[in-house]
Amino acid sequence: MLRWPSLLLTLLLFPLTLHSLAQDGGRPRPVTPPLPDPGDEIAIVADSRGVVFSVVDERGRIVSNLQAADFELYENGQRQTIDLFRTSNELPLMLAVLLDTSDSQASLLPAEKRAVDVFFDAFFRPGKDYGALVTFGGEVHLVNGLTSHLKSLKTALGRIEREQLFRDEDNGTPPLGTALYDALDITGREILEGRTARRVIGSGGTRRAIRRAICVLTDGRDTASQLSPEQVAASLRRRGIVVYAIGLGDRFRFGDVDRDALERLCTATGGKAFFPTDEADLERSFKRIVDDLSGQYIAVYRPTGPPGAAARRVVEIRPRDRRLRVFSQTEYNSEYDTP
Repeated sequence: MLRWPSLLLTLLLFPLTLHSLAQDGGRPRPVTPPLPDPGDEIAIVADSRGVVFSVVDERGRIVSNLQAADFELYENGQRQTIDLFRTSNELPLMLAVLLDTSDSQASLLPAEKRAVDVFFDAFFRPGKDYGALVTFGGEVHLVNGLTSHLKSLKTALGRIEREQLFRDEDNGTPPLGTALYDALDITGREILEGRTARRVIGSGGTRRAIRRAICVLTDGRDTASQLSPEQVAASLRRRGIVVYAIGLGDRFRFGDVDRDALERLCTATGGKAFFPTDEADLERSFKRIVDDLSGQYIAVYRPTGPPGAAARRVVEIRPRDRRLRVFSQTEYNSEYDTP
């Protein structure tokens, strides 16, 4: 088993020395660093961990005025000491936008693209945040991988078109369906935890603290996925990925949006579902998502546990107020050292 140096954390913008040597049997004496300014990026170093999480009340509203004393943090059932705690609105955001391009969304696609374009302008900080674009219908397509270049995302967005289906002589189409849950699973595993994401976050000695989320625009109707909604929601929650849904549908041709399915999915991961009634309302929904993501927290701690502990670590953040509910990454594998 690799043993990492006993460091706590460092700041990317203002490096701090966390240990000063003292004449105490030749051993270093730890010095507690001051809390960083909100504009600082945090790098989690060595054997420390950073957990980004959100808290909602009984009505599902984000709670954004809490302190470290309002929580207890456990790893593998053992209580941990929170060394740094703050709101995470200044942390980089890694966001994947999923667009349903199946036939049922064809008439809505132009308005959706305009709203996503405005959304990118509102939240995206070039060089700091990372975005990706994915479309899905019967198949899942990566339109633009994770990038910190806003122009690349907006150019790729402009190229998105509805899913083109082959039609036979009787004007029939193949039964491709819509694979909503498979698309969410692939996005979580292959994009927000893929090679580019790991390179952005880092590994080993230095890892960036980062927020991760998915925003999906769809009518919520899944007809082709191999995975169940429960499996996908559980997988995303384990990874600490929050899902927001914009429920839109052509009710005159394909029926109403499946509100229940989208609300269950989002609630299970700590996100929200929105059901705009017009294009202006669609843009307001994106603004509420930005506000929601700004209400998250980060807690940094150094895991303590018995020697030879299992590589798979289960993390739990418990609010002292039992009326509140926490959504965060619930496990990680210390062998891979992913944040």
